[in-house]
Amino acid sequence: MIMTGVLNLNQYMIKEKFLKIFGNKFSFKDTENRTHGFCEQKRFRLKEDIRIYSDETKSHEWLKIKQRQVVDAWGGFDIADSQTGEHIGTVRRKFWASIIRTRWYLLDAQGTEIGVLMEDSTAYALARRLLLGILLPKKFSVMIEGLNEVVTIRQMFNPFLKKTVVNIPPNHPLDRRFIAGLAIVIAAVDGRGK
Repeated sequence: MIMTGVLNLNQYMIKEKFLKIFGNKFSFKDTENRTHGFCEQKRFRLKEDIRIYSDETKSHEWLKIKQRQVVDAWGGFDIADSQTGEHIGTVRRKFWASIIRTRWYLLDAQGTEIGVLMEDSTAYALARRLLLGILLPKKFSVMIEGLNEVVTIRQMFNPFLKKTVVNIPPNHPLDRRFIAGLAIVIAAVDGRGK
């Protein structure tokens, strides 16, 4: 089985490609700007079907994220290993719980809630929605029950391209494939339509 380098990184950036016609394209970059992965999100789909590859040749797909329902306000996104078909987990947004402060619930492969991915604060969330929008990029924390260490997923200020930085504490027990899937959901899906 081919492993992708992004799964060995404690920090990486997901950067949106500038020129895209038929869908969003993202690259996974390390702190030295080396590419460790590529993601493609096709446009005009009723349900999201996002694929992550080792590089832009798309010769090795290693992760897939599929939307469960057509309406993603209540939907979930299943994250699976493309090589083995293993269901790694699900990230699910509850619409009413996310109106003021965005939160996504994390479920393991058996469907048990194990944690939450939550926007940084209610005050910042209100400021983003009411006044500042793009001037205050979102910062999310991935909090797992019974664990003090937090994974952060932070959107960078850039009016033209989405950039999302992922920080993972060394030896964090959450599956790195699940973290990469969560980060892509935030980069590609969260906040669209604003």
